[in-house]
Amino acid sequence: MFKISLLSISLLTIMAGAAVAPGLGEIAKAFPGESQTMIKLILSLPPLFIIPFSILSGILSSRMSKKKLLIAGLVVYIIGGAGAVFADSLMPLLAFRAVLGAGTGIILPLSTGLIADFYQGGERIKMLGYSFSANNLGAVVGNLGAGLLALINWQYVFYVYLIAVPVLVLVALFIKDIPAPGKQAEANNKTALPGPVYGWAFAAFLVMLAFYAIVTNLSLLIYGRNIGDSSFAGILFAINAVSMFIGGFSLKAASQYLNRLLPCCMLFLMAAGYSGLGVSYSKTMLIVSIMVAGLGTGWAYPFIINKASAYAPLGKNIAVMAVVSSFAFLGQFSSPLVLDTLRNLAGGTVAASFFILSSCMGLLAVIGLTGALSKNLPNQREEP
Repeated sequence: MFKISLLSISLLTIMAGAAVAPGLGEIAKAFPGESQTMIKLILSLPPLFIIPFSILSGILSSRMSKKKLLIAGLVVYIIGGAGAVFADSLMPLLAFRAVLGAGTGIILPLSTGLIADFYQGGERIKMLGYSFSANNLGAVVGNLGAGLLALINWQYVFYVYLIAVPVLVLVALFIKDIPAPGKQAEANNKTALPGPVYGWAFAAFLVMLAFYAIVTNLSLLIYGRNIGDSSFAGILFAINAVSMFIGGFSLKAASQYLNRLLPCCMLFLMAAGYSGLGVSYSKTMLIVSIMVAGLGTGWAYPFIINKASAYAPLGKNIAVMAVVSSFAFLGQFSSPLVLDTLRNLAGGTVAASFFILSSCMGLLAVIGLTGALSKNLPNQREEP
């Protein structure tokens, strides 16, 4: 029950901003006088508040009970998530989304940091894999539920956040606090994090910037091309989450098989998927494209988390996770602002955002592939 309770926290993190994405088209209909950018803030505003509260959680975790901090975060999460049901205009709705972001920011670094605290070696790797899978399971449940609820009433989509209530009960009953930090951990708390942590954090920023292009644009693309309704959008988001779920579970095998080519393959898959989304005018093409893009993202994000966690000093697991997750959610918040700006400069449509990302990823993949293949030359081959 302790493991189940620990993993249940991960159900809530990805779905925080993205769960209501299938209902975005219905929400836009409810506020016809608002711009697309303002409507997209419903999805991208929570990440902006996740960032400072994630950093705050990393600081507080070394100074107070982590269980109490986690419970406080879950209470704030429930208020911000389900409270939006009662919003009847855009500004109160955005205020509740900000509260949701604060709650998510508190629990986010704890969801993976506690795993690093309680588990070591192979068991830690396994639990981190399960945690990423739980992230995407929450996204599947949230997206399917939101897509169906949006058909009844756009406000009902926010009921999906009540899933945090049983999680709160599990945490209160079965999560235990870890012992006070030792002298070495206390000394590490006074030192700066290693530089590579920030490099991998920036990589998380870029991956999430790309991923959130799907979250903020897919429903609008479907409505604009008359391909389906909010329930079909919910199915597409669920398929994307399942694809990322598969990517996370297959990452170890893919890493062993592809070795240094793995990053290039991630980028190629994402480039192909985003390009497919840009040219899709049928449900079949959308489904195939979303699966390919989801698999690439499913490899990329846990790959980055694993690399960053390797640089965590003793006692600073949650602090490292706070930095990486903050950069990731900064990417989510920046996604519509950056991509809409580039799209408007190019005078393009919603699909232009996917073409921009596809071009950038394809270029990076080619550069990475050239570098990876050059290391295989006889005079540059690495020793076993």
